[in-house]
Amino acid sequence: MNPDKMTHKAQEALQEAQRQALANGQQSVESWHLLSVLVEQADGVVRPLLDKIGVDIAALSTELSAKVQSLPKVQGGQPYVGATLSGLLTGGQTHADRLQDDYLSTEHLLLAACAEQAPSAAVLRRYGVTQDSALQALESVR
Repeated sequence: MNPDKMTHKAQEALQEAQRQALANGQQSVESWHLLSVLVEQADGVVRPLLDKIGVDIAALSTELSAKVQSLPKVQGGQPYVGATLSGLLTGGQTHADRLQDDYLSTEHLLLAACAEQAPSAAVLRRYGVTQDSALQALESVR
């Protein structure tokens, strides 16, 4: 994934996900880290989209934090992009291409997190977040 093809907010979220993994003693940076950061990103696009859908942000954030805490911990080593995060980034780029956007943005990552094959899809669905609801909220915001 070329960082030059990501928005500033998406780059920030990815960096914060890495910091979160390191702070938790986790070597593999996974989609749970990134999704947790996106939900907490106060000045990003994801939180207003979730608000528009009617998501209980506090409850979702708590559940995502629990998912992050349940990931394996490792002493030492360099952080790396895990399989679920790699899939999320690829899926986000697919959504950016479909929407004919030049840059991968945080809303594209949210859409990818809602995809059936994404580990986060079931959690998001419990809060009413699906690709359809996210796209509807995105259309009203754009």
